[in-house]
Amino acid sequence: MKRGLFILAHGSKAKEADEILEDLMVKLQGKMDTKFDELGWGSLQISTPSVEEGLETLAKKDVTEIVIVPMFIFQGNHVKYDIPEVLDKLKEKYSHINFIMGKHIGADDRIVDILQSRALEAL
Repeated sequence: MKRGLFILAHGSKAKEADEILEDLMVKLQGKMDTKFDELGWGSLQISTPSVEEGLETLAKKDVTEIVIVPMFIFQGNHVKYDIPEVLDKLKEKYSHINFIMGKHIGADDRIVDILQSRALEAL
């Protein structure tokens, strides 16, 4: 079995958002767990690649399972409704692929460390 990891961002009109996402993906690629063979990413809105384009890229790499991690802090409408709706359509198109939705970021303690660090940097 070939497994892919897919990071799903919100997307933005700001070019910096795309640059930050790509930079994060390069860093993640360097730390990829051996449980994943391929890394992909996309955005729900505005930015490219779109979620559909990004998942299609992974599908072309013959993955049979894709773990999708939404890079969203809270479980709003995008996480509750929009993302599952997109995935349902893709499951029809790629019925041979097992799509697994991971948990959004949430109130992770590692975020607290970043917030504290940024506050101290501001001083």
